[in-house]
Amino acid sequence: MTAADDAPGIMGVYGSKISYYTGKFEAYLRYRSIAYESFPTVAHNKKLIAGVGIVQMPVVQLADGRWMTDTTPMVAWLERQQDAPSIYPADPALNFIALLIEDYADEWLWRSAMHYRWSYRLSRQYAAEFLYQELVRGTLPLPRFLALNMLKRRQYFGFVRGDGVKGDSRAHADQTYLNALDHMQAILKQRPFLLGETPTIADFGMMAPMFRHFSEDPTPAEIMRERAPDVYAWVARMWRVKPVATGPKLIEGVDEALAAFLVEICETNLAQHRQNAEAYARDKKRYDLAVQGSTYRKVPSSRYRVWCLEALRTTWADLPVAAKAQVKAHLPHQEAELLWQAEPIAFSEYDQAHQAPFNRAINVFERGVAG
Repeated sequence: MTAADDAPGIMGVYGSKISYYTGKFEAYLRYRSIAYESFPTVAHNKKLIAGVGIVQMPVVQLADGRWMTDTTPMVAWLERQQDAPSIYPADPALNFIALLIEDYADEWLWRSAMHYRWSYRLSRQYAAEFLYQELVRGTLPLPRFLALNMLKRRQYFGFVRGDGVKGDSRAHADQTYLNALDHMQAILKQRPFLLGETPTIADFGMMAPMFRHFSEDPTPAEIMRERAPDVYAWVARMWRVKPVATGPKLIEGVDEALAAFLVEICETNLAQHRQNAEAYARDKKRYDLAVQGSTYRKVPSSRYRVWCLEALRTTWADLPVAAKAQVKAHLPHQEAELLWQAEPIAFSEYDQAHQAPFNRAINVFERGVAG
């Protein structure tokens, strides 16, 4: 049977209704009015491994039977099939800033989102019960209370403590979310979207942590409502927004609130990219990540994140000289230098044929799965 023979007739999105990246992707599909059907991953593991090489969220099968995964290249590919205006700003400097924000959401805020979900009792109970009903019930021969306990322990020790959130770093993981909220609140009290009157890839990127995790899990949701009401309203606005036929209406320059947000991104995500690449280059499976005066112990190194850094560096290299000068003016932090330094710190050797999102995928941690 060929892929076309097994085609679903409509886009199939395999994920979870409380998944970080599935939420980001669904927000984009709704924006573009792209029809899709949702499926849980667990019942389809063999199919997903055959399709993309691993089980992660989301995995997508197109109506023609082709498989793809990884929301960043998936959204980029789908957007090229759509009518204008694009969610990628036409101004090259602003587009690079939008991609920096997307990468920060994808690669940095994940750790804090998992911490808030699995370290705090109310959120932990909510998420475990939801995943049990959505993914586990009927698939494992375990009593409900044992299955719930298994889920809580697996997620906490795998994605919280296993990602360096323990001891003193817990307070920084807490503060990471608060910092993101404060920066977004400062921006969104001035305009409806991060870069103007219409959404860009920066907004869809930030929907990954802010939608299905921070605005829905009980503990961070209460914080968002009280501390950043404009962010809470933005989440709802992003879930129902549609393209504007008259074209994008974006800011013409970087204001004070956005500039402060970019400093935060330098201090956190770009610092993580540098240290991860250094650890990967030395073939270290785990390393101590020092960020803003806090240290996350024994964080897994990531081949995938080396690839993410390569993508940012490639986009930087392609910028016009004037755009580079514009962006540099708002990235004064030394951690930003890894974007334009002459030699890369490490090489991922992933997707060298540039087939993403249709390539064989790898896991985010360590060297992933060869494919």
